[in-house]
Amino acid sequence: MSGTVVFPMNMIRLCIDGYGNDLSGRVYSKLILMPLLFSGCSGMLLQMDDVFEQVGYPQAFQVRRTFFKPKKLRGSIRIPKHLLDDTEIEKQRGECRTFDIIVQSRNQSGWQGILLDMERTSAKKFKSEMELLHCICQELGVSFGRAKRWPAGAITKF
Repeated sequence: MSGTVVFPMNMIRLCIDGYGNDLSGRVYSKLILMPLLFSGCSGMLLQMDDVFEQVGYPQAFQVRRTFFKPKKLRGSIRIPKHLLDDTEIEKQRGECRTFDIIVQSRNQSGWQGILLDMERTSAKKFKSEMELLHCICQELGVSFGRAKRWPAGAITKF
């Protein structure tokens, strides 16, 4: 039996190349042949969500709201003819850190799943993209968002 990791279609390899003011790096998935480059958490999440929408997997539990007339209603899974090879994904590493994200479902316009470190020593469940980003920041040892506290007595009643 070989030591190659099998990447299911709902797994994302997240290669973090920098995390100064925001995350930057590359995203790999079997569903896309070329990596998605991102600079910013929102860009990464939006790009991957767009891939999931185009392919229909993991399937969303509700139809995405749009202000434009949809070309056709997506109800089926459209797996690409050519998938990125498991060995190609396995050899990808981030300059700072590497994570695997398993998106188990897309319910209530969000992702639910598990964040794994590359060594598989840590697994954290998340119920939304915000929880996913919080887990990633915890693993990187950086603060999540702006943790400002209001000074005592600053909040007044109107």
